[in-house]
Amino acid sequence: MIPLKRIDHISMGAPSWKAQADLLERLLGFKFLHSFQAGPHSDFSGSVSQVRGTGIEFEIIEPAGPKSFVQKFLDEQGPGLHHITAEVHDLQATCDALEEMGIKPFGGIQDDGLWKLTYIHPRDSGGILWQLFVPYRFPDEVDRDAGGGIVGLKRMDHVSLATTGLKKQLEWQTKVFGMVQYSEWTDDSLGYTGAEMSIPGSLLNFEIIQPTRADSFVQKFIDTRRPGMHHVCCEVESVEAAAAALRAEGIEPFGGVIESNWRRHTFVHPKDSGGVLFQLFEEG
Repeated sequence: MIPLKRIDHISMGAPSWKAQADLLERLLGFKFLHSFQAGPHSDFSGSVSQVRGTGIEFEIIEPAGPKSFVQKFLDEQGPGLHHITAEVHDLQATCDALEEMGIKPFGGIQDDGLWKLTYIHPRDSGGILWQLFVPYRFPDEVDRDAGGGIVGLKRMDHVSLATTGLKKQLEWQTKVFGMVQYSEWTDDSLGYTGAEMSIPGSLLNFEIIQPTRADSFVQKFIDTRRPGMHHVCCEVESVEAAAAALRAEGIEPFGGVIESNWRRHTFVHPKDSGGVLFQLFEEG
């Protein structure tokens, strides 16, 4: 098992980091922290924003040229979620542990001057590119409760993985990262089953969803894209207020306000968010 220190950020690919960062700050209150430019050893630029109430950040990466890996991602899949980044305690020990589990660290150990890092390829993880790193210095302190945007976002609850192998994913996340399952359910009306897991060292949780029939929204996602990150779920103060605020911006909440056995919720469609499906829910 790889002891995770914390989840640092979730990253998405977009044609323009500036336009995307501005949009997400206005809608969801992802507070802009800083930007970075392509350099001698990187072919992408981007930005980092603070996610309220969760202790993580949200990165947006933009291709610096037609041969950038980000451009390849955009050409193949369009704007959307790209990878998850986690800090580990010891990178060499992490790579050794991966090798012992039969997982080859993708790209070996790299050094960009700020971090030592490696990756777990989506083909080994079941659909997610995991970036694992050790920093050369601690990150700057920021206000972790700033933001909220027009939807009144309180925190990010979970990131969701769409897969055809729920049981295998539960076993993989437990074995590799020490995640702990705390719920499981089946929704016959929507044609899927799912489970949630806690991530060690993080307030963010991890959801896994699997289709149970061919017309399931999960199966359609997998057929259109591939197994991988499906959506990000966030808690808001009020779903009704969030929906009204979105409509005032000319954005129709996807599916309207949904009453369910789980919680009252709605969605921001990827076409309105710049490429990511955001689920918004309220407690109680």
